[in-house]
Amino acid sequence: MTTYGIVVEGYYDVAALTEIIKKCLSNEIEIISYTCATKGPLMNKFQGFLDLLDLRHTKQGSHIHKAFVVRDADNKDPNELLNKMRSKVASRTYPFEVKFIIIVQELETWLLADEEAISRVTQPRSGRTVARVNENLELISQPKERLKKILFDAKVAYTPEVAREIAKESDPSRIEYRCPRFREFRQAVIDC
Repeated sequence: MTTYGIVVEGYYDVAALTEIIKKCLSNEIEIISYTCATKGPLMNKFQGFLDLLDLRHTKQGSHIHKAFVVRDADNKDPNELLNKMRSKVASRTYPFEVKFIIIVQELETWLLADEEAISRVTQPRSGRTVARVNENLELISQPKERLKKILFDAKVAYTPEVAREIAKESDPSRIEYRCPRFREFRQAVIDC
């Protein structure tokens, strides 16, 4: 069985990204996740979490195929963030491939890409569907707030479980079409 490690900023990220990774792959996968709990500490903590994955790989004999460190751009230059992340582990080697992913702007950008998936989550809860967001999603500066408002209007609270369900219902091809940087993530997941 393929095993991926993910290091992410928060609980919404673990819930949604686990489902999105599963949707991108056709085979069974185990995902080991580490959460930094807030945005700021990820840049300071991800190397330690990668070391934990390495320790797990070495001591417990479980083969980690690939690790992802995923963070939101939060209106920062994604390429600059990638360079900073790579430089933090430049002197390290791991027995698995490490991929750094920057989401432009936040995870919720990807969730906003598929209004049908959102509606499949809201309709059973409140009987309401949602409209498509007709904007360049990667230019929305606060997509989490936008998604919260859309869900609030549909009488559904935004929780990690709701994020997970939207991700599970989403179509990766639709996300890729509406969020071009998603292609890098999807390709990184598929290439093994």
